[in-house]
Amino acid sequence: MPPKPKITKEDILNIAFEIVRQNGIDSLNARNIAKALHCSTQPVFSHYENMSALRAEVYAMASKYHTDYFDRVSPDENIFLNVSVAYVDFALEEPHLFRFLFMSDSFQTGAIDEFMEGDCNKHISQHIPDYIDKSSPAASATFTDMWLYAHGIATMLVMNQINITKEEVQLMLTRMCHALINDLKYKNKP
Repeated sequence: MPPKPKITKEDILNIAFEIVRQNGIDSLNARNIAKALHCSTQPVFSHYENMSALRAEVYAMASKYHTDYFDRVSPDENIFLNVSVAYVDFALEEPHLFRFLFMSDSFQTGAIDEFMEGDCNKHISQHIPDYIDKSSPAASATFTDMWLYAHGIATMLVMNQINITKEEVQLMLTRMCHALINDLKYKNKP
């Protein structure tokens, strides 16, 4: 009889990520992982000390997935708007990952500045238009305000608290972005 194939740590992590992606973080347990891998729960606990350790790695994987999602954002002069639309699109396309990343106890940051300086946002900040002083507190505040507005819309959509079309979302985000950019330009006048 040939030996049974070994379940790797990578196999477990990939399945765990897919379980969270498809069913939400509350579905992540050793039994569901074992069922998906057609094995016992023993391999899970031979690779992970506990479910919290696995959950932390799934969170890191989901965070990277989210950051990679923003590679498709067009880095033109509408970067604030493009990022905001992509943020809401991510919430609609990946609601379970959005909840896990931004609406669970796993999302813990001390201050908004820490979040705004994260990997995804660093990538985006490289594409801020030249007419904006990237080092100015006003530019940082504009990006923060736009993100908070988009986050509010995304959260309400994911929680089924509002029912609006993608076109309406685009219009709302466009209006807010124009208002914030106009305010920023006004503040930067000599």
